[in-house]
Amino acid sequence: MSVTVLGDAGAVAKFRTVNPKSVVYFTATWCPPCKMISPIYGTLSETYPDVAFGKVDIDDNHDSAMDFKISAVPTFVFSRGEETVNKLSGANKDQLEKFIKELLP
Repeated sequence: MSVTVLGDAGAVAKFRTVNPKSVVYFTATWCPPCKMISPIYGTLSETYPDVAFGKVDIDDNHDSAMDFKISAVPTFVFSRGEETVNKLSGANKDQLEKFIKELLP
């Protein structure tokens, strides 16, 4: 599965609604840790096809960043449907993969 770019708050809401298990990655082009974790996030999207992977640029989609109270990037929001079950700030690959695995049955 690939990473879906989510351009506005409506797209984020719909993405979470239609996908039973999802991760939304909040990023910014000026963020060095984001540049480091982005290719890893892409690889994880291929490794875990039962989880939907989304991506939000906080500079392009400020409303979603505010909705999810994003205060740092990168931040990952893990959801089952519309329910947020976990949140991770920082570019920690091991922790990111751990939370993805927790979404699986």
